[in-house]
Amino acid sequence: MRVLIRELFNVKRGDVFNLYPLGDIHDGAAACDEKLLRRIVDRINKDDGARWIGTGDYCDFINPSDKRFSFATLADWIEMPDLLDLPKAQVNHLLDILRPIASKCLGLACGNHEMTIQAKYERNIYSEIVTGIKEAGGFPADHKLALGYYGWVMLNFYRSSKKRQSRTTIKANVHHGFVGGRLAGAKALNMQRWLWTHDADLVIFGHSHNQMAQPETVEKLDRNGKLVQQVRRGCYGGTFLKTVNEDGPSTYSERKGYFPLPTGNPVIRLRPGAESQPDRVRIVI
Repeated sequence: MRVLIRELFNVKRGDVFNLYPLGDIHDGAAACDEKLLRRIVDRINKDDGARWIGTGDYCDFINPSDKRFSFATLADWIEMPDLLDLPKAQVNHLLDILRPIASKCLGLACGNHEMTIQAKYERNIYSEIVTGIKEAGGFPADHKLALGYYGWVMLNFYRSSKKRQSRTTIKANVHHGFVGGRLAGAKALNMQRWLWTHDADLVIFGHSHNQMAQPETVEKLDRNGKLVQQVRRGCYGGTFLKTVNEDGPSTYSERKGYFPLPTGNPVIRLRPGAESQPDRVRIVI
């Protein structure tokens, strides 16, 4: 678990920042909705107030030696020479797509597909992705982007350009995810428990490929004994992997009988200038 601190200056009271979770892309799979991904990247690129957080499972990362491998389920841009180092080919393709928005990345979580590559092939492909985004974004070598499987991003917004005064902080808790199942019940319950036990304004989960927004409220007393209600908002970050691969080979989701899920991701509206804490974070599905 890591904590990343991000500072934004010259923030006006009415400024709105659009935060995009980008994860469960599964680039390199035939069912990856690359056209949608490119449209969202273009949207982020054109929006000065847009930022993004990577939530893991960026590429499919199923090597030819893996029993799950099938050449028929690979994206049509993959050629035979790419099989010599399939993870590298997928990472290079992903970085080409994300390069225009690399400088807007706030942090990168690791997913189970990245961890599987490291466990089975002793290769830290997650580190290669982090390094690639850092280089594409023009970040200095000591700039920290890696969150690991789970971490925090503390966003500090300042009204001034230099003095660290009039600060508003929005705390985001990011986890690649650990919830499965076909129905929404388990996902909602796990998110509810997480929101009750983590003092965050925003929680982002990945892994389960669904999109869902969920608010919870906790009560506390301030130093003057006044009742304060803190709203904590959680969301599942969606996916770019289609459940059904139309006119193509059956996907893992089809074979397992999973319900169809929409591709895409939520947009999180951050309004640091809002007077009330509940108004500073909104989730649009």
